[in-house]
Formats: sequence, C-alpha cells, structure tokens
Amino acid sequence: MISKHYFRLSLVAALPLIVACSQTPDYSRPAVGTRDSFSQQSTAKDAIQADKIAQNWWTAFGSAELNGLIDRALTNNLDLRAAVARVEQARADAKIAGADLLPSLDGGLGAGREFENPASGSSTRDTRLTASLAVAYEVDLFGGNKAGRDSARASLTGRELEREAANLMVMADVARTYFNLVNAYERLKIADDNIRNARELLDIVEQRLEAGAASRLDIAQQKSALATTQATRANVARLIETNENALAVLLGEPPKNIKVTGRSLSKLKVPTIATGQPSRLLDRRPDIRAAEQDLIAANADIGVARAALFPSLTLGLDASAVRLGLGDPTATALSIASALAVPIFQGGRLEGGVEKATARQTELAEIYRSTVLVSFREVEDALASVQAASARENALAVAAREATEAYNLSRELYNAGSVDFQTLLDVQRDELAAKDAYSQSRNERLAAAVDLFRALGGGWGG
Repeated sequence: MISKHYFRLSLVAALPLIVACSQTPDYSRPAVGTRDSFSQQSTAKDAIQADKIAQNWWTAFGSAELNGLIDRALTNNLDLRAAVARVEQARADAKIAGADLLPSLDGGLGAGREFENPASGSSTRDTRLTASLAVAYEVDLFGGNKAGRDSARASLTGRELEREAANLMVMADVARTYFNLVNAYERLKIADDNIRNARELLDIVEQRLEAGAASRLDIAQQKSALATTQATRANVARLIETNENALAVLLGEPPKNIKVTGRSLSKLKVPTIATGQPSRLLDRRPDIRAAEQDLIAANADIGVARAALFPSLTLGLDASAVRLGLGDPTATALSIASALAVPIFQGGRLEGGVEKATARQTELAEIYRSTVLVSFREVEDALASVQAASARENALAVAAREATEAYNLSRELYNAGSVDFQTLLDVQRDELAAKDAYSQSRNERLAAAVDLFRALGGGWGG
C-alpha cells in the first residue's frame, strides 16, 4: 500500500511538469493594413522628423507664456490627477494579483486562565498560553495565478499609457485654447480699429451732409455699418471670456482666474513636421499602445478562465504550541496537509467564463484595429489642415493688404467726389472681413500644427 507521505513526495516531484501547463493563448499583435507612407511628406530642411519630436514639443512655437501654461496644466489639471489615481489603482491590483503566486502566512497568539471549584476537593487555577502558525500555498498547476498576474501587469501598463495619452491631449488643448485666446485679442484690436475708422468716416459723412454733398441715406448706412462692427466686437469679447474660462479649467483653476499677456500670433513660429512612416505610429502613440495592453490583459484573462476548469492543489502546514502554566512544559503540534479540488459540475459557469473572456479579447482586438485606423485618419486630416491653412494664410495676407489699400483709395476718392458712398461702404466692409479672416488663418495654421503633433504622438514615442 502506498503511504500518504510517498504520495505527497511524488506529487511535489511532479509539480515542475504540471505547472508548465499554461492555458494562456500565445499573443500576437492584430494585423492592420498600413500604407508605405502618408499622402504628404515635408521636404523642408528644417522640418522636425517624427521620430525626433521633443517631449516638450510645444516649445517649437516659441512662446514662453505657452510653455509656462502647459507646465502648470501638467501639474494641476484635474483630469490628469484622476489618471494618476487610476494608475495607482492598477498598481495595487497588480500587487494583489501577484500575491496569489506566493505562500500565505498567518500567525496567532492566545492567553486564557481557567478556574475550577468542584463541590468536593481542592480548587484549581490553570493558565493557558497558545501560539499558532499556518502556511498555505496554492500550487499554480495550470498557470491561472500567473495569468492573473500577467493580466494585472498589462492593465497597469495600459493605465500608465492612458495617462500619457491624457497628458498629450491636455498639452494640445492648452496650446489650441491659448492660440484661440490670443487670436481673440488680436481680432478685438482689429474690431476696435474698424470702429474708430467707422466713426471717423461718420464724421466725414455728417460734414458732407451739412455741406449738401451727402444724403441722410449715407448717414443711416454708415451708422448701420458702425453698429455692425460694434456687434462683431461684442462677439469677439465673448470669445475672450469663454477661452479664458476654458484655459482656467485646463489649468485646474476656477473660471475667471486666468489672464494672458499675448496679444498677437504673428511672432509665433509655425513648425514644419515630417510624419515618417505610418507603421511607426503603432509604437509612437500612447493611446494605441494602451489599447494593445488592454488586449494583452484580455488574452491573459483567457488563461485565468481556462485554468479554472482544471483541478487546484493547496499545500498547508500548521504548527501550534500550548503551555498550560508558566512552569509546565510546552506541548507542540505540527501537521502537513494537501487538498486537491476538482470542479465536477458548475452548471456551465466555468465554461461561460472562458466564452466571455474569449469574446472580450475579440472585442478588444477590434477596438485596437479601430484605434490604429483612427490614428491614421487623424494624421491625414492634420496634414490636409496644415496644407490648406498655409495656402489660406498666404492668400488672405494678400487679400488683407489689398483690402486696406482699396479702402484708403476709395476714401480719398469719396472725399474728392469721384465715387459714391455705397462704394466706400462696400470697400470698408470688405476690409474688415479680410483683416479678420487673415487673423483667423494664422490661428488655424498654428492649430493644424498642434493637431499634427498630437496625431503623431507628440514626443512620447520618440
């Protein structure tokens, strides 16, 4: 007859072979079709190569004020603080999952005093002191505990990458909001200049009316033009307040708590960026890497679910010591036990767990592919915006310059009586629109550069 001790020794000797039976599928990155290159590639000598984008990429715009704002946002933004807390939660989960691979150790101490006074005979008093130690270890027969640890570690990495993606989003949002705010101040100055010109022109028309060289219709038309310009200014002033409030929230501040000194975008640099190969985006963008880590975690969860279908083995050791009195000898006991649990019937619960984990992995594989395709689209969209914004700014610069020249000429001709007031009014309106559009085109070009930086992953994967 085989003894219990022989059985235990045989089981321990076989453990290295049993533990090797991992149930986790081999992981491979989902295939996503990629092109050899993006539709547009910059050939400029000073272009920033995608693989060499600096971590503080926003400094390429040459604004010390913007640099300071982004530094503040990275420290105080509430969404980023929440992302850090999610990372800490995932780190704790990884620690908990890793604990299943180690033995558990529990100890106990106890003391008691007994008093006995029988109806006959002498009374007795006993002091009892006890100490116990219990060690338990679940043998990871089919790799379920290791798969759980691997899943938790991948989830931790995913949360860290999501934090980096959130950082990148906040950087881009601060830059764009700052540019919008400065542009609003720039447009406010244009509106103020046009209001001043409209008032001067109104004075001229009133003087000509007194001299009999103008009509009351001319006065009404110019007053209407002045009121329209004032209404435009009010709308721009509203944009200043809304962008200040948005910037304050990005910096973790209450609304109405942020002011900037920038008043013009003309001195800011517009960096030129070379995109590199589309395939490099898979390693450059933190959101893509985060999606892949979630997929890796789901792959490990399949191993956890599959391992639950198989037997589990727990080894235990219990030791205790008892002393009945201070002068009495100590009694000790030591026991070693093993328990093998085999799932026989669970009503489909364990099989359902495998099916759910497999479906979850399939879902996350599709999410990963979608994330990659969206990232390609964002790069292409940003490239199109960069090209269009550059062409638009160049064209509107000419339009604004010529509109100002046309207004000055028409004003002189109106004073000389060579053109009617309606012509002057149309030219005045065109000048306001051209200057305002040119101002916004510079903002659009800067925003397109920000979008391209973000679409390429910023300087995270460089």
